[in-house]
Amino acid sequence: MRIHRLLPIVALLATPSLAQELNDKLRGDLPSVLAAAAADDLIPVTIVLADHVQTAELYALAAGLTKAERREVTVAYLKQVAAQTQGELLALLAERNAQGVNPFWLHNMIGAEVTPAVVHELASRGDVSYVHRNVKLQIHDILTTMPLAAPAGTPTCGLDLINAPDVWNQRGINGAGVTVAVIDTGICVSHPDINDRLWRNADEIPGNNIDDDNNGFIDDVRGWNFESNNSNIDDTFGHGSHVSGTVAGDGTGGTASGVAPGARIMTCKFWNSFSGEQTVWDGMQYAVDNGADISTASLGWPHNTNPDRVTWRMTCENAIATGLVVIYAAGNEGGSINDPDNVRTPGDVPDVITAGSVSCNDLISGFSSRGPVTWQNIAPYNDHPFPPGLTKPDVCAEGNATVSHNLCSGYTTFAGTSMATPHTAGAAALLLQADPTLDQFGVKAILEGTAVDLGTSGKDNVYGAGRIDCLAAVDVALSNGNFCAPKVNSCGTVPTIWTAGNPRASKTSGFTVNANNLPGNGLALMVYTDQGSANTPLLGGSLCVASILRGNPVGTTGAAGMCDGTASFDMNAFAAGALGGTPAGFLSVPGTTVNCQWWSRDAANSFGALLTAGTAYTVTP
Repeated sequence: MRIHRLLPIVALLATPSLAQELNDKLRGDLPSVLAAAAADDLIPVTIVLADHVQTAELYALAAGLTKAERREVTVAYLKQVAAQTQGELLALLAERNAQGVNPFWLHNMIGAEVTPAVVHELASRGDVSYVHRNVKLQIHDILTTMPLAAPAGTPTCGLDLINAPDVWNQRGINGAGVTVAVIDTGICVSHPDINDRLWRNADEIPGNNIDDDNNGFIDDVRGWNFESNNSNIDDTFGHGSHVSGTVAGDGTGGTASGVAPGARIMTCKFWNSFSGEQTVWDGMQYAVDNGADISTASLGWPHNTNPDRVTWRMTCENAIATGLVVIYAAGNEGGSINDPDNVRTPGDVPDVITAGSVSCNDLISGFSSRGPVTWQNIAPYNDHPFPPGLTKPDVCAEGNATVSHNLCSGYTTFAGTSMATPHTAGAAALLLQADPTLDQFGVKAILEGTAVDLGTSGKDNVYGAGRIDCLAAVDVALSNGNFCAPKVNSCGTVPTIWTAGNPRASKTSGFTVNANNLPGNGLALMVYTDQGSANTPLLGGSLCVASILRGNPVGTTGAAGMCDGTASFDMNAFAAGALGGTPAGFLSVPGTTVNCQWWSRDAANSFGALLTAGTAYTVTP
């Protein structure tokens, strides 16, 4: 592991080369802003440190780790580097009476508002890579939404277009267990369709004015407001509520708007009145640090506003390296496919999943930004030269006239790639329930590989890989064999699991693990894990556990095709070697926890395999 140390401070000498180096550190439109500023003006800037973690380091650290271990190790390392390198700069900012000082660790940088003299002082330091103005825009310039009139009672076609209801009804998958961080204008928590779908910070006690979980935020029970720096996440604009409803609205009020109505929404409010890039980076960092699986943001900075593209790319790539799935909108610039500045930042970041918009007739929305993008003149990347550039967007979803939540009650219609983006995030949530091991690249590959190809054959700069198809995508994810939740059988019922008897180590029979609602005469497989050698299960894959230790085929009762079959397996007998295989002694060790799950074949089901929920028991003396 690389040891980070503070670089020596370079004294600024009056030479042309050093003067040019100073100017090179003033990025974006900062030179012109400084030229027009008064001596006592406070300029919002991002200070990027010279010593920072390369994304490749994070992947090296995470090699061979589970997804949970990957998050823990990479976050700890990013925080360590920031803590070791930011001290002198923070002390300087305090001495210079800087305002709004905001240290980051997802990328090694500090936000602050400082005078022009301090900007030059910062740029002269050897431990500073560059200083960029924190570009703050009005909300309509950041969000990728086109206002529309209220609907006449017709619900959006977006869910049907992408086959989301088929995933719920045929595969028993609705995004349960997946947390989606929505970086937007907040949320109305009292909307009946979203009230039960909110992420809850289980370690925080509401209203006691204490940071109970020591995450740096007081009373962040449902998320955080990063512009006001408090726990008030109320949406006064409507955009965030609408987007959240498209991700996870459960239809309680009469209209099913959410692609993943079983997912949880973590609210990261970035806007109240006049927000900058740093509040979005704050939201991404919070999502990583507090266990979100996905971050989605229906926003972007047009290139002509001089966003800090380098920091955007580094921040997104680091977040992805920790295991977060990152999704952004392409933008509403429309345009032609020969303009490499048409897709907004950070939708232009290569590894980000970038969403374009189509109508319910699978036609590209006139406003949807076209690719390609290029980074040929953006150091240190200097890649994807134009022509041809990098193809963007990556996929499309409905965003032409999307019905979703109208603040605290009812529904309204918005249009824009803002609406296509949460459709895509909801689809990603379905995929992560179907296979929790997927990362950014797995989700992106499945969404692109199963998309309905539109426009020019293959991935293009209008539709990307095509319009997403949740059912096809989820079936690919299910085929990986990592689905942990119960799956609906072909009769529309859910197989269940239960135990009977006492799992005593001194017994050789009498403790059973049972299941019902199985297809009659189908093959059932019970798998369990705790310790011992691995054994590949008959249905393939690793199912919902890190390793499969033992599996056994079990016959079921019931009539073929009726889903009325049952299965029962005597675990004590199996542990003693009486039901196939050699004795499994580790199953008879008192205190051992055994995890069980039933799988079975269902010939009438188009996917062909279903399973119960998991259960666990502890061996007693």
